[in-house]
Amino acid sequence: MSLTYNLVRDCLNNVDDAAGRWQIEGGKVFQKDKHVANYSSIKRVSCGTAEQNTAQLWVTLFFLKGKPPENITLHGSHDFNSGGEIGSVSAASSAFAAQIGKQFKRVVNTLTIG
Repeated sequence: MSLTYNLVRDCLNNVDDAAGRWQIEGGKVFQKDKHVANYSSIKRVSCGTAEQNTAQLWVTLFFLKGKPPENITLHGSHDFNSGGEIGSVSAASSAFAAQIGKQFKRVVNTLTIG
């Protein structure tokens, strides 16, 4: 069974350093119009990826219920040409442990896992 979320960005910041560019994004995660989590996304353009106009990608979804909050962490790539993101679930708290290793895809604001 796949999980589908809608990501609504609240902030986007670009930070340049000597090795390349970081893009930091964050916002709210909705599932069927219900705010279920917040997310943080980091994209890293560096040596070897600039020519392809792609970036390394890390995204963590922090679910609202629970202390500490349950979470899912995604690792993959972001294509600046299409805006698409692909990869897999690299880590998750106990409630989402079954998702580890599953593929994810983000097209515009829709994130699908599994």
